[in-house]
Amino acid sequence: MLDPVSPIPLYYQLKTILLDQILQGDWKVGDLLPSENELAQAYKVSRATVRRALAELQREGRVHTRKGKGSIVAQPKIEQDLLRFYSLARSFGKEPHQVSSRILYLDKTNADPVIARHLCITTTTPVVIVRRLRCLDKHPIMLETSYLPSSICPGLEQETHLEALYDHLEARYGIYVSRAEEFLQAVSATKEEASYLQLPRDMPVFLVERIAYAPDATAVEFRRSIIRADRFRYKVELR
Repeated sequence: MLDPVSPIPLYYQLKTILLDQILQGDWKVGDLLPSENELAQAYKVSRATVRRALAELQREGRVHTRKGKGSIVAQPKIEQDLLRFYSLARSFGKEPHQVSSRILYLDKTNADPVIARHLCITTTTPVVIVRRLRCLDKHPIMLETSYLPSSICPGLEQETHLEALYDHLEARYGIYVSRAEEFLQAVSATKEEASYLQLPRDMPVFLVERIAYAPDATAVEFRRSIIRADRFRYKVELR
């Protein structure tokens, strides 16, 4: 039960209890939580306290609300370690998850000044642009645009299927990505990005920019990813 004399606010105590029950598996993904009235009676608090506790859980992505139903346990966020090299297909392309990609744009053109600077090439150097919508378990979670020097992957722009780009670079071109630099920031989704990711416009998303390198320190890819913030979270271990 809640402790009314504790310095910890009642709504936060209730939020912690409900979260603990979710983490223990008392409620599964998709389960409907008890109503505000039921929780208020069970824990002897006001509906306003219950409402704030549920709002905190929703803010953290633990539950989502459905009009006419109430609070429903949400799918857990995908956790990505900031200190580890990340590939969606390699990290989640095995059971029980299913990774799929849809090519939205694939062509070859000269690098613009920004891309040229990231890849350490000139603006007259042709690059292949690969834009893909990445899905996990059939749900869109990421919009990725990759730029690669055409000289290292001739004919890539003619491909019709690119599920795992790095695997394809290794198998066809003998290019192995050994390390990468990433830059992460929060931005608002544009109308186009929100449409592809099935989000409300201006909803916060992660913008992750990556420069990937071969073992000889040659930049082989500049990537710009728009990632659903409601499905991902990032962690870092400090020592």
